[in-house]
Amino acid sequence: MPTRRFEARDLLRQVLVTTPVVSPDGSQVAYVRRTIEDDQYRYRIWLVPWRGGRPRRLTGGATDAGQRFSPDGERLLFLSDRSGRMQPWVLPLAGGEPEQLAELDGDVAAAEWSPDGRRVLLLAPSGEQRFVVGEADDPTARVIRDLTWRYDMVGVRDQFTSAWIVENGRARRVTAPDYEVAGAAWHPDGERIAVVADRRPEAGLGEYPQVWSVQVAGGRLREAARLAQGIVRAAWSPGGRLAVIGSDADSDLGGENLTLHVAGRGGLRQLAPGLDRTHFNATAGDILDLTARWPPPLHWLDDESLVTLVSDHGRSIPQRTRLDGSTETLAGGELVAYALGAGGGRVAVAACVDGRAGEIYAVEDGGLRLLTRDGSRWFQPFVREPERVQAKVRGGPAVEGFLWRARGRARGLVIQVHGGPHLAHGPMPWMEMVALADAGFHVIAPNPRGSVGYGEAFGTALRGRWGELDQADFLRLVDWAIGKGLAERGRVGILGLSYGGFTATYLLGRHPGRFAAAVAENPVTDHLAEYGAADAGIDIGRVAVGAEPWEDGARMRSASPAAEIHRNEAPLLLLQCENDIRCPPVNSEIVFAILRALGRPVEMVRYPGEYHLLFAVGRPDRRIDRMERIVDWFRRYL
Repeated sequence: MPTRRFEARDLLRQVLVTTPVVSPDGSQVAYVRRTIEDDQYRYRIWLVPWRGGRPRRLTGGATDAGQRFSPDGERLLFLSDRSGRMQPWVLPLAGGEPEQLAELDGDVAAAEWSPDGRRVLLLAPSGEQRFVVGEADDPTARVIRDLTWRYDMVGVRDQFTSAWIVENGRARRVTAPDYEVAGAAWHPDGERIAVVADRRPEAGLGEYPQVWSVQVAGGRLREAARLAQGIVRAAWSPGGRLAVIGSDADSDLGGENLTLHVAGRGGLRQLAPGLDRTHFNATAGDILDLTARWPPPLHWLDDESLVTLVSDHGRSIPQRTRLDGSTETLAGGELVAYALGAGGGRVAVAACVDGRAGEIYAVEDGGLRLLTRDGSRWFQPFVREPERVQAKVRGGPAVEGFLWRARGRARGLVIQVHGGPHLAHGPMPWMEMVALADAGFHVIAPNPRGSVGYGEAFGTALRGRWGELDQADFLRLVDWAIGKGLAERGRVGILGLSYGGFTATYLLGRHPGRFAAAVAENPVTDHLAEYGAADAGIDIGRVAVGAEPWEDGARMRSASPAAEIHRNEAPLLLLQCENDIRCPPVNSEIVFAILRALGRPVEMVRYPGEYHLLFAVGRPDRRIDRMERIVDWFRRYL
């Protein structure tokens, strides 16, 4: 049971451990430890022995991450901003100071040793402008011809990312500057790399990367692997066999499983096709590293088996898959593994277990063995394991959720809706759930139709039907909770981010009176506005409504929360990140304008400089302000 109440400012004590990397001989694990100091994040690399023992800090920069052991295990390659931009550095593990490997224009996104340890593969800006007229740092104009010209958390994509090779301190670009490299991996022969990229002329309308092979000495790309809906991750085995994670589904309308494939003479072959689960961590939250889930991890343990993360009923579990198609769950229980590393035949994960904050664990003997202890200590006074609850929906499947009971006498019930919708809630809370429970509210975090981890049919059920089917899932859980005595009618609130904000505003308008108060954060409220103003707006419009504006503009409007929000009289708090490109501010502004013009209780709070995921990676003082406002809103109106 929790020993004290969680307050928003407790997040300043958060220690987040993530991205374990196992040394080639399996004897050590390097990981990143994020702390909050002077209201800023600090990322430093630590090392812990596989056998266990006291971890030691390896780096002391402001932002050090992306660590990789050299093939001989004697040096550590990592990325650091100590020179002003994220650049590659090398640290001798036997002792000594780190040295900068090379200097590139712009931030380096990833770095990998060559198999012989003499060269390094980097992903970094191409060096050539796509849109700019005039000076890059003070453009006269930007000429835009592609729909893929911006991306949330990135902003305007003035340059594509390219693959670079560093040798003897010099960086040489090995891919052309006119397409995006989403990932790259060395072939074990050290003479070529696999590149994840979309080389189609149509990539400007939407990127569906495939895998290409290119000689590092120079040469044209040769296609190495292809899936119908694209590939998101590729890895070579020690013997040179290629494995990929991607989607070979008939369409890309949301909720399809990401599946595991291996290349052979006849092309790609799917491994364990009967699994009906997706190979990435779909569970979202802010006590784990949300940024580590993409691209999904993929590691060869040996030439005959691979390890990935698989989403299942809100959990994320490490799984071994062999080339014969057999699978093995490497650890079970109520866990959410959010990062994974492998080396020397050993596997380590960063995971939240039984509702606790994340730690680094060794995966062995069918379970987890703790390697660190400082990632969860800050959260220990507030830990409460959730209860799995379930409600049967008439004409639909049973809908599962996680219940955090109020501390003391309950004031009411809050439904917390996850984003996506193709993500999931799991057996670990978001900080706001703990804060609300300690403020006296029961919290239910449901996984309605559209959630990932319950099979592909469940995940794809909302294609073109956002709000239609899923509204029954939320309302049924509310009725179940009222029937169980968790809340009275008139004391139920709803809270959600992104698709969760869509759901909150949709239900307020379609079912006035069912919710007494609501908070919608970075919502989608107008499908046509989202279509034109968001980085993925066209895809979201197709997935949510199932029609293009010129095909059925009336449906795009009628399916939007803004179309019926005038019927709502419940107090609504709108939280909006001003730099959000995934669900831009126009969505909040439309609903705010309608309700304010009608004299309804509505308030809009805007956070300057923040992108879509403020709740997990935004500036700490803004995260505190956000959480305090959520709790206060429900205290006032429930």
